[in-house]
Amino acid sequence: MKQLKLIMLFCIGAVFIASKSNGQANPFINVLPSNSGIVEVGSTIDIVVTIGNTGPVSTIAQAKLRPIIQIPTSVTFLSNAQQSGLPAGWTIISNTGSQLRLCNSTDPIAKNTSRTITLKAQGVSAAPAQTFSGNINFGNGTTCAAGTSVAGDLTTDNSALSTIRVVAPVTLNLNAFLQGYYSGANTMATALANQGVGSSTTNVDSVTVELHGAASPYALAYSVKGVLQTNGSLSCTFPYEATGNGYYIVIKHRNSVETWSAGTVTMSSSTSYNFTTAANKAYGDNQVELEPNVFGIYSGDMNQDGFVDVSDYPAFDYDASIGVYAEYVATDLNGDGFVDVSDYPLFDLNSSVGVYAILP
Repeated sequence: MKQLKLIMLFCIGAVFIASKSNGQANPFINVLPSNSGIVEVGSTIDIVVTIGNTGPVSTIAQAKLRPIIQIPTSVTFLSNAQQSGLPAGWTIISNTGSQLRLCNSTDPIAKNTSRTITLKAQGVSAAPAQTFSGNINFGNGTTCAAGTSVAGDLTTDNSALSTIRVVAPVTLNLNAFLQGYYSGANTMATALANQGVGSSTTNVDSVTVELHGAASPYALAYSVKGVLQTNGSLSCTFPYEATGNGYYIVIKHRNSVETWSAGTVTMSSSTSYNFTTAANKAYGDNQVELEPNVFGIYSGDMNQDGFVDVSDYPAFDYDASIGVYAEYVATDLNGDGFVDVSDYPLFDLNSSVGVYAILP
């Protein structure tokens, strides 16, 4: 009799345990930004969301999970059309820019499996590290409308936190004049338009701006292209990683002598350097006085070998002999759109005095 009672108690206990575990599922969420949570203003960052089911028994039904990812206003989610990192069967319910709600519309999640969702956001304004969150809400299991929790849910892992920091890139504001294009009164010719490239009344020509290391061998760190304006101004942007470091600033132009800043310049979110105020703003005082107290970069290095000499002349002589005009050529030294005798005096002067690039 006692044995019968023990068997009955065992069976009842087994039924009770089975009934408690039946239908149990436990969703969890993690959020993690790429690049250690650092994004530049205007650049994008991936926010990786992991959602899974630790079981121990049941599958989480489709249309049952409605996670919400909330980010600070220093960043914004890209549009739905640009969110290409959703697994099959997942949809975006809403996207306000600062809050994005998802749903596993047709994707049931079996026990001990997970899904990885990659969301894209863009830096809007510089800000220190700020917290963002991911939270699981529940759907009705059919239409992704709000519903109740799942049996077995442990609320302790229904939310997750991480941080994101938005940093400002380096903006370098330069002033420089090119000798050949200088037309007086702190202005330059619109060489691009004169040579048939666009019709801007303020664009002069493209230049390459480089940042080089402070110590030998003065390695190239960053390089960007920009367009000088008629007043000599040029604004260019370098990555945030340049912030706080000292670099030589180098200007390269298709018919000018490569010119380096006199010394290193420490980069910040907004940095300015003016080559035009003195010859010694260039390394080795390697600039020409264009008019009293206005200085510019030497022109005439048409083959870009670092020297203004006879090796530059053949290209000029040929283009002048066939009457090249309105073409984007380095031999138009004064930027008026014609390769002719008016370009020669500048070349003749600089080659006769042996102008060359002076580097550290």
